[in-house]
Amino acid sequence: MQLVDQITYKTKYFKTVDDLIEKIKKKIVVPYQLEVQPGRINGSKICWMPCSYCYGGSSKNDGQRLDPDRYLDIIDQTNNGPHGNIKKIIYAGYATDPLNYEHIDDLLERSVNFGQVVGIHSKLIKISDRLVRILTSDKVAETSYLTVSVDGGDDKSYNLAHSLTEKVKVYNRVIENIKKLNNVSKNSKNKLDVSANYLVTKVNCSTDEVFKGIENLINAGVDSIRFSFPQLPRGTNSYEGTIIPNQKEVKRIYKNIKPVIDQFKNSKTNVILIDYDADKNISGARTLPCFSRFIYPAISYDGYLSNCSQSAATHFKDMALGNLQNKNFWEAFYDYDEKDIFNFMKNEFKKMIKNDCRCDRKEHTVNQIFKEQIGDRLKIV
Repeated sequence: MQLVDQITYKTKYFKTVDDLIEKIKKKIVVPYQLEVQPGRINGSKICWMPCSYCYGGSSKNDGQRLDPDRYLDIIDQTNNGPHGNIKKIIYAGYATDPLNYEHIDDLLERSVNFGQVVGIHSKLIKISDRLVRILTSDKVAETSYLTVSVDGGDDKSYNLAHSLTEKVKVYNRVIENIKKLNNVSKNSKNKLDVSANYLVTKVNCSTDEVFKGIENLINAGVDSIRFSFPQLPRGTNSYEGTIIPNQKEVKRIYKNIKPVIDQFKNSKTNVILIDYDADKNISGARTLPCFSRFIYPAISYDGYLSNCSQSAATHFKDMALGNLQNKNFWEAFYDYDEKDIFNFMKNEFKKMIKNDCRCDRKEHTVNQIFKEQIGDRLKIV
């Protein structure tokens, strides 16, 4: 159930707003989780695919990277905090894929050995035998998980969704990698939760594609499958010319594929269809006030500690918490004016608007709580 709660945005990240603010003022707050987004060192491309709906599609590769040993040092620091340790490390990417990073096995092994809960968000185009051993070892903490972005039910729909040519054969490789991991994981002491995400676009939404996609993923052994709809990425303000369905199209597609998904309601695999924006009445690019930096900051591929997973890229540097090339983790995390925290945060919100940062759905969900409870004190003029 923990994994289902997570993929349907029901995770509780903090006790109460007042409790969190009090800890922020005392500089004793510890993040619920840290997201690490390591960028590939070699080559000019920071991800495997040029997905047109990518949140970080407007990101630039400036070549800045943390040294592999420095990355390990930062993970060590997260497990040795002055007011507590970070218990959960997410390996993902805003414009990257963590499994495309040359030293990802080392980072994940360090977190697993510390007993930190690990989460991985990847397209799973490749996974090393060593990483399979690490993720299926008895050292893996309970509730650790891997979420695979699949977004297609066969080669054709997969390639269309990911802006690949017809000749590329990736989909079956992803399915086989899921099977490979699950075949080993099922015999381990703490079975790794494996889920799949299927972002529904205009090019992968036929009932046949959806049905085949579910069957293939269930046969591969995933614990849950979430069907949802992509958000407009930064740098895009119109649905025209994109494969991202607008609100009217979402309603039509939802109605069309829901009967297909309902056919699997008795399956041991949880198959979920959500239109979260409609459910939560989300219409804007971001929800302010934003307290992400204190709950789930992220390390961007260029080595900066950022407010959140969605602002972990080069064009958000003026709102970053610090450069981890020359600052230690906790030094950067606690680098804020605790004596006038509300005015400090207001200035940060102005940067968010200027830089066109955009909330993902977990951030919208959490920030709505702050908007309801303390929004009057933190209005941006």
